[in-house]
This record gives sequence, C-alpha cells and structure tokens, in this order.
Amino acid sequence: MVRRILVTLLLAPALAAAPAANPRPKLVVVIAVDQFSIELMQTYGPELTGGLARLREEGVFFTEAYHDHGFTETGPGHSVLLSGRFPASTGIVENRWLDRATGRFVYCVEDATARSLTAPGQASSSNTRFLGDGLGDWLQAQVPGSRVFSLSGKDRAAILMAGRRPTGVFWFTGTAGFTSSTPYATQLPPWLVRYDQGLSARIGTESWLWSKDPATPEGRSAQWTFGAVTVRNGGLPRLIQGAGMPLDKGFEARFRKSPFLDAVTLEAAEALLEGEHLGQGPGTDLLAIGFSATDYIGHNYGTLGTEMRDQIHRLDRGLGRLLDRLHRQHPDAWVVLSADHGGLDIPEALADQGFPASRLLPGPFMAALQADLRGAFRADHDLLLPTAEPSTLYLDEPAVKAANLDRRDVLRRAQSWLRARPEIADAFTAEELQATDPAATGSPRDSSLRVLLRRSFRLERSGDLLVALKPFVIIGAPPAAYAATHGTPNAYDRRVPLIFWGPWKAGERREPVRTVDLAPTLARELGLRPGPVDGKALDLGARN
Repeated sequence: MVRRILVTLLLAPALAAAPAANPRPKLVVVIAVDQFSIELMQTYGPELTGGLARLREEGVFFTEAYHDHGFTETGPGHSVLLSGRFPASTGIVENRWLDRATGRFVYCVEDATARSLTAPGQASSSNTRFLGDGLGDWLQAQVPGSRVFSLSGKDRAAILMAGRRPTGVFWFTGTAGFTSSTPYATQLPPWLVRYDQGLSARIGTESWLWSKDPATPEGRSAQWTFGAVTVRNGGLPRLIQGAGMPLDKGFEARFRKSPFLDAVTLEAAEALLEGEHLGQGPGTDLLAIGFSATDYIGHNYGTLGTEMRDQIHRLDRGLGRLLDRLHRQHPDAWVVLSADHGGLDIPEALADQGFPASRLLPGPFMAALQADLRGAFRADHDLLLPTAEPSTLYLDEPAVKAANLDRRDVLRRAQSWLRARPEIADAFTAEELQATDPAATGSPRDSSLRVLLRRSFRLERSGDLLVALKPFVIIGAPPAAYAATHGTPNAYDRRVPLIFWGPWKAGERREPVRTVDLAPTLARELGLRPGPVDGKALDLGARN
C-alpha cells in the first residue's frame, strides 16, 4: 500500500495534464449569445453572410445541441458552458433562489463582500455562489503561462463562464462602461479605463438611433396591448439616446435592448485582445465573450419581428469583423459558439399562427392555489411563500408548523392541484427529485421532465416543488413581466447552436449532443484533464 501511494505521488505531475496530440493554439475564444435558439440560426441563417455564416460553413456545427436541464435561464446556462456540469452541480440552479438561512431571495452572482471598481462602495458581483471549477481553471493549472478572461453585457454571463480563478472578468454597467469587482482586482486595467472614458464621452455627447440597416429584410410589424402598455414590433427607428438627454436608468434599459449593447461589448473585447496581448504569451489564453442584446431584444420584441431580424444581422456582421481580426492576428485561434438558452416568441403572435400559446398570470394562479390549500387544510394563512415565478414553489414552513400540518401532506395536495391545471405539464417534490438520478443517459431529445428538473435541483438552494409548464405557455405579461421569455424544459428553450471553428474538417453534425459536452471536448482537444464533469468529449473528426 505504501509503495502504491509513493508511485501515485511520483506520477502526479505527469498526470496533471494529458499530452496534447496536436499543437495547442495560443488563443481560444468562446462566444455565448444570450437567448440564441437554434430556431434563430435556422430562420435567419440563409440571409447571413458574416461571422455567423462563416462559423456555420467553416466549423463543426452540431445542429442538435441541447441544454439538458429544466430551468433554462441565463445564470444556469452560462454556468454550464465552460464547466461541463449541470446546474445541480454548479449550484446555479436559477437566476435567483431562496436563501433559507436568511429567508430572502438571492441573485446567482450576488456577493455582499464585493465592491464595484467603477463605483467605490457600491455592492457588486462575484463567483462566490458558483461551485467547482471550469475550463479556465484546468487550463491555468496545467498549461503554464495561460490566462483566462471573460467579458459580457451581463455580470452573470461574464462571471459564470470565467471559472473559479480567472485573470480578469468584466461586464457592462451603463454610463460608466465596463466594470469588475474587488474579488477579481483592485483596479481596472489601463486599456479598459481608456475604453470606458471614450465610451462615456460618446454616450454623453452623441445621439444613438437604432435604425434598421437597409440590407436587413423587413420582419413582422404588429402590436399588442396589455392594459396601458403596448408592445410593438417593427417600430424602427427607435431613439435610444439623444445628445443632451439625461443619462438615467431609462437610458441603460433602452441601451440594453438594442444592438448597441453587443456593439460596445465587441469593442471592449477587441480592446481586451489588444491591451492584454492575448495569444502572445507562453501558454494558451482563453477569452469568453457573452453577447447579451439578443436576450433583451427577444424579451421585449419577440423573435420574429424586425427588431430581432436586424439584431441578428448586426451580430452576424460584428462576429465577421471579430473572425477577420482573429484570422489576421491569430491564424491558429479556435472559436466556439453556443448559447445559454433559447427562447419563445410573443405568445399572442404564436396564437395568431395557430399555436396553443398562452400566458399564465402568476397573481391569480397563486391566489387560486393558496385558496385551495387553505380550504383543504382549514388553515388561516397561506401555506406557500409568495412568488412571481410559480415554476419554483416554497412552503411557508412557519405557517405549516403553526397549522400543525405535515409538510408532505401539503406538498402532495399542491402537487395534485398543479397536475390538474391545463397550463402545467408536471410537478415534482424536492424528495422525488432528490431520489432521481441526474446522470446523462440516452438522447437529450428524450430526457424526461423529472430528470430535466432534477438537473436544475440542488437541495439547499431549490424549492419544495418544481413545476414544468406545458409547451407555449409563459409566465406573466407586460408591464409586470416580459412580452416573450424562456426558462422552461421545452425544446425551444433548450436547443441551441454548438459550433467548433478551428483546425477540424468542417461539416454539419446532426446527432443529439449536450451543452455540458462543450468543456470536456475543448479539454480533450487542448490535452487537458478536466475536473469532474457531467458531459463527455465529442468527436470533432479529423483535423485539416
């Protein structure tokens, strides 16, 4: 036994990294486009001639790639891409969850100890709630001199792709430009300070008008009214900011739901490439870029209007510029493109086309459920905590205890009520999910709702009941909620593009794969030994 331990210790350095069968690139760029479903790629792809078209034509394109978990939100999706693990393993089960210790809901990258680097004293974000590690950590540990950077329009996108110990993480914060927080650095790098100063000057002195590019075909033009709020498609041009207009939170909201968010994200990424001299060091550098505008535009204008069509065309041209730069300066660079989740069009638009699309209004829905429980158990108070997202339900434990009830009886009653509702596909208790094996077997096309929700479940962070909506049902309506959204276990929210662009022979691949396969695939191609993963390395075929 002693001899075996000694041999293992002697071999440990050799086992730290698997030898790369082929030369490693100096630079790997991973691109995540927020709310970029495969349907968007298929709908607008034939019109495109820029970067998206080039990736599709020159890369290994998996057309049947799935997020194989139930709650398809931004935080969980980004936590999966470069960790190779389901949200149950990363701990990022939703964008927000109930902290049972404090009794309040927490944001997935919230960190009470973090402070913004552009607003001293202001609370900020970090990876403190992310569990485990990711590709960037494996790379830095096993390939000396490697560096890892992540940049996005959203803090959770940048942070959750960066892993445990990145070199730098940056996200957009409005008029101040891009920022980071104290867990990552004590000050912003000079290249970003220069970029932010220039961007702030432009925001304060220029007019930002979102006009449809003449080359972009027209999309849907329609409008829907929700009380005093009208949602309009085909409303271009839209004034995002006029010179001299107040730079308030209204500006930031308008800016985020326009292609300008992706435009400045690309500019900042180019400044990072140059300022940090990526791809020029002794190791392999990793840059993760999160483009967030598609998500904001999808939420506010749907997926088939002129706004989304123009956004995809602009993103295509921007990525074309990035690929041209990489090809010129880093001809051996690899690029991977995917998304954190898909999305659904505006339900009213889908209903006009004959789809069984509808909205579940959380207020009346929860009121009816609470009333049923109070009546069934003759309780004086509600037995569930109030929520605007009835896909995750929590017992009000003090109320259940005060009524001298068995929590299991309350959950069974709620579960039965939910399963009888026409909007609900199924509901599972925490106990049922805890007893379910989350391992990935079979095709992700056929994953059961129970298994999908299990992969979005972690006992100390998840609800007492997890609920799956039927296809084409979304929660909420404007102005309290988005016009269109995502988050369900349905295929339109789970299926996204997955493209590897590099030395491999190009081709379209139609076998079903999972997004948790991305990180272990890159690890194998880079000659790295990954940490524990839920995915598997995909066969990318022969290299050119």
